[in-house]
Amino acid sequence: MCFLERKFIMENKKASPRRYILPPLIVIIGIVILIGFTKSRSKPPKVTRVFPGVLVEVITAELSDRTIKVTGHGTVKPLHEINLIPQVSGKIEWVNPQFVAGGRFDAGEEILHIEQIDYQLAVDQAEAAVASTDFALKLAQANADIARKDWEIMQKSHQRLTGSTEQSEPDGLVLHEPQLKQAEANLASSQAVLDLTLLHLERTIIKAPYDCIVRQKHIDIGQFINAGAPAATLFSISIAEIEVGIRQQELSRLLIPGSEAIVTLRLGENFYIWDGIVVRSLGFINEHERLARVVVQVSNPYLTNDGDKPALSVGSFVEVQIEGQKLENIYPIPRHALRDGSTVWVASFDSTLAIRNVTVSALTQDEAIVQSGIAEGDRIIVTSISGAAPGLKLRLRHAVTPE
Repeated sequence: MCFLERKFIMENKKASPRRYILPPLIVIIGIVILIGFTKSRSKPPKVTRVFPGVLVEVITAELSDRTIKVTGHGTVKPLHEINLIPQVSGKIEWVNPQFVAGGRFDAGEEILHIEQIDYQLAVDQAEAAVASTDFALKLAQANADIARKDWEIMQKSHQRLTGSTEQSEPDGLVLHEPQLKQAEANLASSQAVLDLTLLHLERTIIKAPYDCIVRQKHIDIGQFINAGAPAATLFSISIAEIEVGIRQQELSRLLIPGSEAIVTLRLGENFYIWDGIVVRSLGFINEHERLARVVVQVSNPYLTNDGDKPALSVGSFVEVQIEGQKLENIYPIPRHALRDGSTVWVASFDSTLAIRNVTVSALTQDEAIVQSGIAEGDRIIVTSISGAAPGLKLRLRHAVTPE
């Protein structure tokens, strides 16, 4: 072992006691200082928090009048829709260029012609029969006149020979009355046949029964059609009908017939409006929807003064708002402000919640019409509150009045 190694060992042995004492001493001093700071710190003042109340939005109840508007939906249907059926048979020899699906016709406009030659020949034959029976009737009348004159001559000769003045009437057979009646009957029969053949000839020209559109056609030119077979399906365009489903209790608030209606068609972002009128109730409740149904009519749904306004086409799904009876001295409030169907929450003047039972006269899509239970100036709470109870403290925000 060298001299330097011995010297290092001796120095370490001398420093060992100080190495073990110094760390605990530092810890103790730190604890003492921490305790001193803790004891010298002042306690914070106690603050009592006051609950400010639930923030709610209210509206002010105002007495007013309202015209009830009942809203429903329905599909546009034509007032009339028929199968166009010819009453005579024959080959189609002409069709109107508009005789296509979607083609439009005015009332009385010709749609198609059935070949007429057979019916014209029947008319000619019937006219000849009328001429023949008319001649037979005139001949029978002449014979009857001659027979009467002969009888009168014989009657006068008998009176001269016998000196009698007695007047008598001849027998009908003497005057050819049966023959005359037979001739008259034959003429009437032939005239009836002529009228029928003329009617058949007239029926070869098929006309539109009213202003209409062709929904579907079933025949075309050159085709043979039998009497009674459908040629096309047509629907009228002068009046459209909409069956509107409404709640049964709303039915009594409408004037049927007579209530005015607004029909709205939505196409994308655009809305188009037509005026309508309620014409009747269907008189039954739909067993699936439990809704009553009323019929609204719209006149001239295909005619518009605005070039950008489309036609109210058959099959369109529309919203219908019907004007009902006028309610006076009522309180209209937002429908969502009605709680459980018969109560409202009111912010009392001491800013606490009160629950009122109310009588509701009507419900619309947006409003509840309150007849009694609140007063003018009451602040109706329109905000939803979880766990609402009478006496709950409130803070009011944005007090507004309904329009």
